[in-house]
Amino acid sequence: MRKVAIVGLALALVPLGVGDPGLAQQRGTPRGELRIVDNYPLNWAWITWQVFEHLVEADPDGKLIPRLATGWQWLDDRTLEIKLRRNVKFQNGEKFEAEIVKLNWEENTRHVQPHLPGTYLNFKPGSKLEIVDTDTVRFSFPEPDGAALVKISLMHMASREFYRRVGWGEKHW
Repeated sequence: MRKVAIVGLALALVPLGVGDPGLAQQRGTPRGELRIVDNYPLNWAWITWQVFEHLVEADPDGKLIPRLATGWQWLDDRTLEIKLRRNVKFQNGEKFEAEIVKLNWEENTRHVQPHLPGTYLNFKPGSKLEIVDTDTVRFSFPEPDGAALVKISLMHMASREFYRRVGWGEKHW
């Protein structure tokens, strides 16, 4: 455990330029690929939390705050409408919009167990996502779901290219 902590500290300090005063000035545009060598599920989960954005996240006090969403509104006890942030692009230049949210919803909900902590984070069968317009999506649930926003906060937003080239879920664990 001590070795892991030391390696982690070293990896955290190197990008900050500790040890080489000119290192910070030498950094250029990031290049290359992220290759997962150890596909242990918890490692994969840790990496995805550092790489992907989310519609909603919890702040340090546990309050849900907008990220790729600009806000949300419950239309009734089973219908949640989320407004999406405009002018956001993925690292490959692909535009973030309602179609991407729908793709991520479909990829997330098609897995039997998309969340490592447990199936209680899954949406109930019959839950749906509708595209209202380019910047708005509407979630409909078969019954009231007080945890819906928390579940949505766990849904990583990835580009089409990610799903074409990598994908995720049970087949990758």
